[in-house]
Amino acid sequence: MGKQHNKRKGALMSLLTRRRFVASAGAATAAVTAGFASIPARAADLPRVSEDDPTAKALNYVHDARTVDAAKRFSDRYCYNCALFAGTADEEWAKCSVFPGKVVAGKGWCSVWAPRQPG
Repeated sequence: MGKQHNKRKGALMSLLTRRRFVASAGAATAAVTAGFASIPARAADLPRVSEDDPTAKALNYVHDARTVDAAKRFSDRYCYNCALFAGTADEEWAKCSVFPGKVVAGKGWCSVWAPRQPG
């Protein structure tokens, strides 16, 4: 009778452990899902990077690339044709990997500009 009692006790403990795991996993999934719901999914919902932002200043970012001295920037370099710009060439504002959580002007420019690969 002692062995059978231990088997039942072990099965009960295993069941409780599984129940606890399922409950915890469900709570964790709900928390993660709720967290993602608060993150803006579209670039239109994100704030525009300010030219006064410390990172923007350090990288000489401007909203209008035409205002940059020609000695610093080739005339064909804009955010919209940079590899780090997440938008298309016709988007006014889009995400940029240099400024997480913010958007940059498609006609902007900064010193980190890198050529976009054709494709």
